[in-house]
Amino acid sequence: MVQDSLKTIKNAENKAIEQIENAKKESEKTIENAKKIAEKEKQKIIDDAKKQVEQQIKKTQEKAKTETTKIKQESKKEMSEIQKKSEKNIQSAVDLILKEMEEGG
Repeated sequence: MVQDSLKTIKNAENKAIEQIENAKKESEKTIENAKKIAEKEKQKIIDDAKKQVEQQIKKTQEKAKTETTKIKQESKKEMSEIQKKSEKNIQSAVDLILKEMEEGG
C-alpha cells in the first residue's frame, strides 16, 4: 500500500513537472508571439511615418516650385518695367547728346 501511495505521489509529481514545463513552453511561445506582433506594429508605425515624411517633403517641394515660379514671373515683370524705363532714359540721353552735337557742343 505504501508502494502504491509512493507511486501515486511520484506520478502526480511527474505530471506536475510536465504541466509546469508545458506552461513554461506556452508562456515562451506567447512572449515570442508578442515580440513578433510588437515588431510588426513598430515597423508599421515606422513605415507610416516615412510615408508621411515623404508626402510632406513632396508638398514642400511643390510649394517651393510654385513660389519659385511666381518669383521668376514677378522678376521678369519688374525687369521688363525697368528695361522700358531704361530705354526711355537712354533715348532721352541719346536725344540730348545729338542735340548738343547739332548745336556744336
